[in-house]
Amino acid sequence: MGVPVLVTLIVLLVAELAVRAVHSHLPVPSAWPSPELQKKYDQIESRVSSHQSTDVVLVGDSMMDAAGDPGALNADGVNQSIYNASIAGETLPTIAQWTMKVVVPRLHPKVVVIGLSSNELNPASLDPATGIAAYDASRAARAASGTGSVVDNADAFLRKWSYLYRYRNSLRHPFGQPATGVFNPTLTATGRDLAFADKQYLQYNTPAQARQVVVGVIDALAGFTVGPKNVAILQGLMTSLHSQGIQVLFVVMPVTADLVSFHPGGAPDYQKAVAAFISIAQHSDARIAIPGIWPTTQFADPVHLNQAGTTEFSQYLAPLLRGAS
Repeated sequence: MGVPVLVTLIVLLVAELAVRAVHSHLPVPSAWPSPELQKKYDQIESRVSSHQSTDVVLVGDSMMDAAGDPGALNADGVNQSIYNASIAGETLPTIAQWTMKVVVPRLHPKVVVIGLSSNELNPASLDPATGIAAYDASRAARAASGTGSVVDNADAFLRKWSYLYRYRNSLRHPFGQPATGVFNPTLTATGRDLAFADKQYLQYNTPAQARQVVVGVIDALAGFTVGPKNVAILQGLMTSLHSQGIQVLFVVMPVTADLVSFHPGGAPDYQKAVAAFISIAQHSDARIAIPGIWPTTQFADPVHLNQAGTTEFSQYLAPLLRGAS
């Protein structure tokens, strides 16, 4: 080995050790389409590497992300290892792909609880520009899903084993500020999103922010109808889980009366969604639970439960999970 090569290797080794020593002071690098996906993937990988079993997995969108509290479920008598793998801000195709190609192959759950509401049946929610397209374009997602190229897999290998490679962007911009407007919630060790836990109903920093939240919920329901493609994706997810011997419990997430009224057709639109969910579950041999409409005191906004709501949700869900295997 020539002297220049040896010197280069020594320099890289010293740099690697230096980054490992200070990495806790650097911004957490994200190779996934969202910071939350990165955090949950890292948590899942940690569970796998530590040989921690997972009996029950919670999946879905931001509603289950905020509501599903594994610790509270165990305190209410479930007595199983539970992880909340739900992901906020992602579309139904992304949720299905994440669940079947990343979460289930790694955690091997006996039970999967899927929590969604009517917005996920609206065809407008399938916008690929903000959903599956970004997910499919992610090198990390492709590698984790088993569809990665040689370059994707090499990138995943280096991110796992080399801190110098993993934190390279942070090292190039050590004083860079995190992107604003990006949803980056604090998570519990078991995956629950704490972004809504301490909020009372629509008590955001400013009235304008509260209005913005409401407008976002209304926009998600614009032109509401039960989309055949949405139905097919959700039914396919449940069927695929069932075919692997996994028990499926589908929860039509609790909502506010405000959420129901935000549908263009009001309550009849919401009931169409509930009827579609019941049909999907029946055709997929899945159990279904419908908590219904809950008071606003249990919500941070029209769709996300706060801490009081999460406590109530855990008490509702726990009896359905006790003894499931």
